[in-house]
Amino acid sequence: MRLSILSFLLLLLISCAEEPEYTKITGSTMGTTYSVIVQSEGVNTKSLYQDIEQELKDINQLMSTYIPDSEINTFNQLKDSSCFKFSDRTWEVLVAAKQIYLETNGAFDITLGPLISRWGFNVEEYDIKVPSDSEIQQLLQQVGTDKLDYNHNSQCISKQTPAITINLSAIAKGYGVDQVATIVEQYGVYNYLVEIGGETVAKGVNPAGAVWRIAIEKPVDLKQQQMLIIGLADTSIATSGDYRNYFEVDGLRFSHTIDPKTGHPVTHNLTSVSVIHESNMYADAYATALTVMGKEKAIAFANKHRLPIFLINHLGDELQTDETEWFTPFIINGALN
Repeated sequence: MRLSILSFLLLLLISCAEEPEYTKITGSTMGTTYSVIVQSEGVNTKSLYQDIEQELKDINQLMSTYIPDSEINTFNQLKDSSCFKFSDRTWEVLVAAKQIYLETNGAFDITLGPLISRWGFNVEEYDIKVPSDSEIQQLLQQVGTDKLDYNHNSQCISKQTPAITINLSAIAKGYGVDQVATIVEQYGVYNYLVEIGGETVAKGVNPAGAVWRIAIEKPVDLKQQQMLIIGLADTSIATSGDYRNYFEVDGLRFSHTIDPKTGHPVTHNLTSVSVIHESNMYADAYATALTVMGKEKAIAFANKHRLPIFLINHLGDELQTDETEWFTPFIINGALN
């Protein structure tokens, strides 16, 4: 599950000639909602809306695991080792996913579908919620980006095992945000905010003429409360967390975040990770990978790669926050208890 990021924005559409006019476009995509706010003087917003809708429809048709004949599902249904040629768009995402898999030592893995399903974090339901160790070991044989053979010359991938599948849910929304931002700029707009399911990119200034103000959500069940307010301009942010999508069995809490190495949900106390990056596709994937890693490894990785990140840990009933030095300049109001 990808978390929503609360946006503290002036959403009134201002028509006064002395102030810029902004328009908000909304819709549904990728199992969530999207919002696009643009400075709209001289912009054909109806045409912009249509282009955004078509772009998101095209991305879904390529990368969704819920559309039976999507490009990803066509690959997933293959039962042989033939090299499947991907479209340019899907290939761009797949190459980034492989790079991040290697950078994070496997913490980001697009082949976790069988484990996600078996743990009940998909559409499937199981009588026995918690799989046995032997079942986990069997499923791990079907998991691992290293079991996908990339042929960069032919832009195709072959499977080392027929059962392996690809799920781009932890990176596709970020890619969608980047692509919609590109469309907005093609209309000559350079003051805007694009958000899909909480993954956000901001450019220029908001309707008040100030930096876009984004609130990172406090990790509490069933409520939306702000934890931290940042100013975002000419970059993007993605947040990942485990505090809403989970289940409990015999008093034990099972997070939807699966560790690709163990096949089990993560057990550490890191509950929310926010990553700022110029590419929302990378921010999206890094947020997932760092959530898998846990606090210490996440901070070490972020320091090595000079990543602006903000972490929230549960310590009993208390919340502890950490940030890297590259995140600090974005903070407008500090963490709220």
